[in-house]
Amino acid sequence: MCRMRLDSMPIQYVIREWDFRNLTLEMRPPVFIPRPETEKLVELVLTEVNTNHIKEVLELCCGSGAISIALLKENPNLKTIAIDKSEEACSLTRDNAKKHGVDNRINVIQMDINEISSEYFNKKFDIIVSNPPYVPSEDILHLQPEILGYEDRDALDGGSDGLVLIKLILQKSSYLLRSGGKTFLEVDPSHPQLLARLLEENNRLRLSIGGVHKDIFERDRFVIIKKML
Repeated sequence: MCRMRLDSMPIQYVIREWDFRNLTLEMRPPVFIPRPETEKLVELVLTEVNTNHIKEVLELCCGSGAISIALLKENPNLKTIAIDKSEEACSLTRDNAKKHGVDNRINVIQMDINEISSEYFNKKFDIIVSNPPYVPSEDILHLQPEILGYEDRDALDGGSDGLVLIKLILQKSSYLLRSGGKTFLEVDPSHPQLLARLLEENNRLRLSIGGVHKDIFERDRFVIIKKML
């Protein structure tokens, strides 16, 4: 374990587990390691779920399953669909769901977001949640060696402006959300203003900014996107 840590392996991979909210999740490289600020994203979604008695949530880019499993543990009436293109991520999500006894309420699907269609689901959702890759490509090389050397770069790199996958999620949200439904996103602090302008320029999506929330470091980190009525 000391040798692995000296080789800059993240401590989460060394000890093979990590805490997220009230959970201890299994961790395996190269699946993205959940960060503490993402706990706020769960809190925002959970408030919406409980207030409006929502029964199902769609998660995109599920990684270790941290978001979906935390939601399921804190609301026994909820079901989730968790999607990730990574086989390793889907496998880890299934294992973590089983570990915490919520595997009967989560449907884990290995799929690229590009492949998602309204015909595939044949239904609409009240809530979509995602912590997608949003780091601008030019910032990737400045990340810590623990991140660069071990975590899946596809789970971090959001393209030149960090918005490549976020734009795709917005396109999917425009027809996967019910009228009045919401997409909860974790983003780079530079993104909220860019997203507001993007949605104004693409009003055919029928989406608008429904709120911006700060993370534990007081940075604009979470954006709520609302489907217009």
